[in-house]
Amino acid sequence: MKDKSLVSVSIFLASQIISLFGSAIVSYAIIWYITLKTSSTMALAMSIVCTYMPQIIISVFSGAWGDRFNKKYLIIIGDTITGVSTLILAALFINGFHSLYILYAACALRSVGAGIQTPLENAFLPLICPEEKLTKVNGIYVTATSAINILSPAMAGILLDIVDFGYTLLVDCITALLAVIVLFKLKYRNTISHEKENVSTLSDFVNGVKYFKQHVFLGRLIIFYLLFYFFMSAPAFLTPVLVNIKFGGSVNVLAINEFVWSLGTMLGGLSICLLKVYNKLRLMTFSSALFGVFICLLGSSENFYIYIFFMLCSGISLPLFNTSNTVLIQQNVKKEMLGRTFANLNILSTISTTIGVTIFGTAGDVIPVDTLLVLVGVFIALLSIWIWKLYREYGNYNVT
Repeated sequence: MKDKSLVSVSIFLASQIISLFGSAIVSYAIIWYITLKTSSTMALAMSIVCTYMPQIIISVFSGAWGDRFNKKYLIIIGDTITGVSTLILAALFINGFHSLYILYAACALRSVGAGIQTPLENAFLPLICPEEKLTKVNGIYVTATSAINILSPAMAGILLDIVDFGYTLLVDCITALLAVIVLFKLKYRNTISHEKENVSTLSDFVNGVKYFKQHVFLGRLIIFYLLFYFFMSAPAFLTPVLVNIKFGGSVNVLAINEFVWSLGTMLGGLSICLLKVYNKLRLMTFSSALFGVFICLLGSSENFYIYIFFMLCSGISLPLFNTSNTVLIQQNVKKEMLGRTFANLNILSTISTTIGVTIFGTAGDVIPVDTLLVLVGVFIALLSIWIWKLYREYGNYNVT
């Protein structure tokens, strides 16, 4: 039985990694195309809004759909929407229709597909994976995602140098098709929520939020997660600015900054796969405290090589936190609520990060960026006390 489960997990991970790789290459290609053609921050901002806003809106419904219908087919539908919308965009650009408005519309449609697919990935995994393997499997997925973040910018750049933008877009069409074919091979017995089937999808979303409140441990865990991502938006957004100010604004320096961060997250994912995690709340406490300390050290670094070392260390610590948090949610949520839980979490974390970027982006014009990062690092480290209290209070809970 376990062998069959692991085969199912392997098929599922393979399909999602293939899909993610193509989507990441095309996402970078779109950003660079807009940047090179317009040099306009407004044009780039519009593409970001079109990329994320539909995803937030559709996530309100996709979680409830996932709890009512077959998650496997919904993930396939999401991937198909992304692939077809990208194919239409590629055909238009290849035939000479080079309009930014067409590009924005395609970004919005791709976002709809991602809004269906992304939250259901985390909700689907615990249904096919043995519980004792969840941590390692999530670690493998984090490692693969980090590797894709390293490879996809380079692949996008190479393709844009070799072929026109329209032909570069076809990569996501091919990978989406391959991902769908692979996922169709997965044998999965559907789990459908039969409770209150006449309830509207919006009511299902509200019920998902209420579920957080009723489940005390889960509610506290998610509040911590949202606060963590609110503060984490600062280093994610401000470290390129810090590098530009302190260490020169060359493209090579900025590229090294992004590469080392992705390398660190990949190493963190690998460590999750290799290490035996005895208590996930304890690991969350340790990793969030470390992440905060390393962000403080990033802000105070005056030497680029020392800065890069702390960037690597912060990258390693983040997957330790994320994977532990994801597995804890997967283990402590009822199977019929998994779709709504991860969809709602996706919405709330996106909003939390957006608010953080807005606040810290504004604050960065008033407070020196290095000082701001040190303060944020202190707050993140202090947040770990909250998780330590959860560990002391729920030491015998399902946290192993």
